[in-house]
Order: sequence, then C-alpha cells, then structure tokens
Amino acid sequence: MVTLVIILLIITIVIICRWYLSRVHSSLYWCWDNGIEEKRIFIDTEKVSFPENFLWGTAAASYQCEGPGDKAPVASNWSVWEPAGIKNGQRCGIAVDHYHKYKEDIQLMSTLGCNAYRFSLAWDKIEPIEGQYDKDILAHYHDVLKELHRQSIIPMITFHHFVHPLWFEQSLGFLESSNLEKFVRFSVDMFREFEDECHLWCTINEPEVYVSGCYFNGIFPPGHKAQPNEASLVLQHLLQAHIDVYDSIKTIARQPDQHSIGIVKDIFQFDACNPLNPLDLYASHILDYAMNGCILDFFRTGHLKWTMPGSIQRTYTNLRAPHTNDFIGLNYYSHFLVRFNLFKKPPFEIVHRHDDSGSALMTDMPYPLYPEGLYRACVRLKNELSRIPIYITENGIADRFDDRRHLFLRRYLYALSQAINEAGCDVRGYFYWSLIDNFEWAEGFDMKFGLYAVDLQTQQRTLRDGSKYFQYVIQKHREKYEKKKL
Repeated sequence: MVTLVIILLIITIVIICRWYLSRVHSSLYWCWDNGIEEKRIFIDTEKVSFPENFLWGTAAASYQCEGPGDKAPVASNWSVWEPAGIKNGQRCGIAVDHYHKYKEDIQLMSTLGCNAYRFSLAWDKIEPIEGQYDKDILAHYHDVLKELHRQSIIPMITFHHFVHPLWFEQSLGFLESSNLEKFVRFSVDMFREFEDECHLWCTINEPEVYVSGCYFNGIFPPGHKAQPNEASLVLQHLLQAHIDVYDSIKTIARQPDQHSIGIVKDIFQFDACNPLNPLDLYASHILDYAMNGCILDFFRTGHLKWTMPGSIQRTYTNLRAPHTNDFIGLNYYSHFLVRFNLFKKPPFEIVHRHDDSGSALMTDMPYPLYPEGLYRACVRLKNELSRIPIYITENGIADRFDDRRHLFLRRYLYALSQAINEAGCDVRGYFYWSLIDNFEWAEGFDMKFGLYAVDLQTQQRTLRDGSKYFQYVIQKHREKYEKKKL
C-alpha cells in the first residue's frame, strides 16, 4: 500500500512538473514556423498593424558613426580606450564618416520611408575643453537638423550615449557626484541651442548597460571589473542626473508641454534555465532585479534599492522620479538564460536554449533571436510604468551574412504589433539599430547591424536584401492610412 502511494505521488509530481514546464515554456516561447512540416505552426507575420501616426526610424550614436569631422580627433573616454580595449586592436577612426555623409544618409532614411531619426550629440566634440563649446560642431548639428526637417524626418536627440569628454572621465565621470552638475549643464545648454528644432529628447542611454560595461565586466572604459559598489553608485548618479536634466529643461523651456523627455532603458530578460531549479530561479531573479527591476521600481515609486550578493545594499530616494518621464525609450534585443554554477565566479553562467525544436537561432552577438521578449518587455513597461508611452528606441540584429535579418524583422515587428494590438501597449514609434554599419564599441567593426552595408574602404552604402522587409512594412503602413483618407 505504501509503495502504491509513493508511486502515485511520484506520478502526480511528474505530471505537475510537466504541466508547469509547459506553462512556463508557452509563456516564454511562441510556436514559430520551424521548418519541420509536421510541426509547422502558422503565425502569419504579415498580419501586423501600427497606429496611424507611428514613427518609423533608425537610431545611431555619434561616436559609432560620425568620425572626427573636419578637425583633429578629440580625446574622450572611448578614444583613450582604443585600441587595447577593442577586439583585435581596432580603432574607430573616421567610423563610417556620417559627419560628412549625413545628407546622403538622411536621403537613405527617406528612401526607406522613415519619418524619424534618433541620434546623439557628441559631447566630446562639442565640449573638448571644459566650459568651451565648439561653435563649428554646434553649427554642424544645426545643419543636420535642417536637413532632417527638409526631408520631413522628426529628430530625437540623446544627450549621453556612453561617450563623454576625456576631462570628464579624468575627473571620475559619473562616479563623482560633483560631476553631475557638469552633465546637467551641458544637457540644458544643448536643449537651449536646439530647442526650436527638436521636441523629442533622451537624457541617458541604457544606464544599466553603461554601469555593467564599466564596472562589472570591464569592457567599457574605465574597465573596472567586478566592482559592484562602484556600479551601484554610478547607477544612482545616472538616475539622479536624469531627474535633474528633466526638471531643468521643463523649467527653462518656452513651451514645456511641446517637449517630451525620457530615459532610454534596455531590457534583457534574465530567465531561469531550469524553471524547476530554485538556484537557477534565484540567480535569474537577482540579475533581473539588479539590471531591470530596481530601475523600473525607482521610476514607479521614487525609491531605488540595489542589491547584489557580496556588495553593499544601496538605497536612494527621490520622489520626483515617477514624474520625470514623458516617455520611456525601450532598447530591446534578446534575453539570457541563467544557470546557477557553484564553480563559476560569480556563481552563474549564461546559456542558450536547446530543446526538441533545436538550438536557439543566434545572432552574431552572443545572444539569440527572441522576438517574444520584445512583447514581454512592452507589457512589463505597461504594467510597471502605466500611462507612460513607449518608443522602441533600438532594436536590430548583427548579421554579417544577411541570412537572418529578414526573419528578425518579420518576427520582431510581429511581436511589437501584438504588444500594441493585443496587449494594449502604448508604443508610438520604432527605431531600428541601425541605418548603417558602425563601430560596435568593444566589438569594433565586426558586428554588422546596418540596414545598409558599408564598405569601410570606400564608405559606399548598399541596402542589404534582408533590410527590404523593413521598407516594405513602412510602405504597407503608409498605404493603409492613405486609402482610409480617400
């Protein structure tokens, strides 16, 4: 009798576990067409729909694409990080010379059908010496904005996208609280300069990625590896700087309601490799909260609580925080599966999915295609930061052979459409990363994100075949609403 009870108990536990895993799996993964006929599932990625006034654009960062311009290269935190900190000792150099070729590149945007462009101001070139702005560089950005408006392309400006002047870095950058006023002053002055030409503003790009690259894995300057206490302090300072920039601009703007300001938050989900393993669940929760949850909590409640085993717990309160985003910029690429491993330091490892449907389809970066995650990220923002509009400020794929970009665009745009139409997420625009190949930070020029390939010797731009679906979706979107007006 006891044996029978034990057998029934084991069978029950197995059934419950299989049911639970099935539920978890179906919530994390959609049944895409995997090419196996008997398992073929028809998700019609052609069935996408976006709001009438949706922004279609591309995104870029000044350092990654501009080059030095007409003057000698200026010193920045990244210029001194090269070549030692870059894969195969590469240097950014003139990048893809977007500084000189901006008119051609804006024409490429127009050819795609884009009506928006997100770019960053080069703080290193604008203020190479503390307190002295380069008028020629400012004039250049006025020219860029003029050309964008001529082509009916709406600009979105980012104040800080990982790069700042060397003098700022040498004074400890965002690690030193007294430096915050320098960044706020720069941002406010740039708003004054371009107030009449731009109405969408991003304060800081991916604070948690900057923190991780600089103070955890050390692949960004200053390269301080495994320094969680420094990381948490810099994160606090970046969030504080965002609030100060927002409040300062809203105070001085002639028409504050005409300007929308937001922070740009990257979301990489950290999911447990084995949802039945409590150690995997614990490790994934710790990482997700440190990189995502604590920041979203801060903008919802005004209270930051950052914690990581082996480091101090940092708390910071600013009750202005919930009122300092007119929108959230969401950068989304993929997710990570976390497996606890006691023999690693720290005691976890990132793995990739492998199940009966095969291995995860990888990008050239060390993460897979995961369009479901874009849907999940939008829904998370809707639930945790309700009533704040969302712009997808970055989403793209590194694909040097151009054999996955078409699939990437089909699936990610489908997931975004589902988030808008099925989940009710208020998403107002999509910016693909990026228009042209560029200098991908520590990876150098190896990662090919561009809709247009760039020959680094001739600087010639060529539209990739896989990019044409993006152009097709924009055209289809426009035609839909033009027919309604007839």
